[in-house]
Amino acid sequence: MDSPVPEKAAYARQCLLARRLVERGVRFIELSCLTQNIGAGGAPNPWDQHGALKAGHGAMALQVDQPIAALIADLRARGLLDETLIVWAGEFGRTPFSQGSDGRDHNPYGFSVWLAGGGMKPGTIYGATDDLGYYAVENKSTVYDMWATVLHQLGIDHEELTYRYGGRDFRLTDVHGHVIHDILA
Repeated sequence: MDSPVPEKAAYARQCLLARRLVERGVRFIELSCLTQNIGAGGAPNPWDQHGALKAGHGAMALQVDQPIAALIADLRARGLLDETLIVWAGEFGRTPFSQGSDGRDHNPYGFSVWLAGGGMKPGTIYGATDDLGYYAVENKSTVYDMWATVLHQLGIDHEELTYRYGGRDFRLTDVHGHVIHDILA
């Protein structure tokens, strides 16, 4: 939290606050990265590098890597990691080819998310993309599957969490989603 990089110090404070909220029984906490004007042009999603990918992702990783590692270590040391599910995700994967001279476009066909604690099998890698990193080819799963799994770990059956609006049933996983049991401890 004493980093000379203001964005890193701010994210570290969010991680500390998140740990304190977990200790007090808060069930959902969202941390947000601060916008940096590298590639994202000051956009609300600072990981969205359609240009200056190396500089932008480097700056964002610098902002979050150590604070997240400290949060995980902190939760583990206090015996809270087993009951706390950490989800790290962006909006999309990135195409394996350049957009413009040094950016990447959105890739909805292959993307990475990581989950830690909360009943997940530690060190598990689930799924793989083709040789180009474009299409998922092994253990294909969707965002709906990920959220069905998260809800399952929270003790909620995603198919039962339904509300009626405009004559149609809606749920957080729409009409999709299966719990990914292979990643559960």
